[in-house]
Amino acid sequence: MGEKIKKQLVEIAQLMYTKNMVNAYEGNISFRKGNRVYITPSAVCKGFLKTEMIVVTDLEGNKIEGDYKASSEIKLHLAAYRMRNDIQGVVHAHTPYATAYALANKPIETNAYPELITLFGSVPLALYGTPSTDEIYQGIGQYIEEHDIILLANHGIMAVGCDAFDAFFKLEAAESIAKTLFLAEQMGGAKPLPQNKLQELYDIKKSAKKS
Repeated sequence: MGEKIKKQLVEIAQLMYTKNMVNAYEGNISFRKGNRVYITPSAVCKGFLKTEMIVVTDLEGNKIEGDYKASSEIKLHLAAYRMRNDIQGVVHAHTPYATAYALANKPIETNAYPELITLFGSVPLALYGTPSTDEIYQGIGQYIEEHDIILLANHGIMAVGCDAFDAFFKLEAAESIAKTLFLAEQMGGAKPLPQNKLQELYDIKKSAKKS
C-alpha cells in the first residue's frame, strides 16, 4: 500500500508540473493513511519527483521513513488532518490565477458562474500566516468545516479531499474557475444571473451536499 500511495503522489506532482500549476520550487502534496502521512519533500522539483523521495511522518510530523526533508508546509497539511477526520489528501500550490486572488486578498466568488456555485459555493480567503510556521494554518480553521478549497492570503491555495487525487482535482477546478473569472473581468465583467436562477443553483448545491 505504501508504494502505491507514493506512486500516486508522484503522478499528481508530475501532472501539476506539466499543467503549470507549480514551478520548480513550490507546491506540496500529502496523503494520510491511518497514523501515517506521506508527503512530498522540500526543495525537489515536482516534475522530477521519484517515489523514493516521498517522506513518511506520523501525525505530529515526526519522520518515520525517507532520506529527504518533508515539505516546509507540512504544518498546514497536519493541521488539516487534525481539523477534519474525513480528510485523507491535501494539496497546496501557488497556481497563477488563484494565487493572484490570494495576493489581492479577494475570495473567489461570483453570482455569474454556475459551476463555481454548485461545486464549491465560493473559495474563501484565510488570513495571512507566515509560510512554514504555525501561523500558516491558523486562518483556515474558520472555513475548513464548510469548504474543501481555501485561499491563503498573500500566499496561495489549498484543497482537501478523500484522497490526494480528489484534492488535486478540486484545486485544478478552482484554478480554471479563477482564470475564467479573471478573463471575464478583462471583457467588461461577468454578467450576474437573476436571483431566481441563483436560488436554483443554491438548491442544487444543498441537495448535492445531503446526498
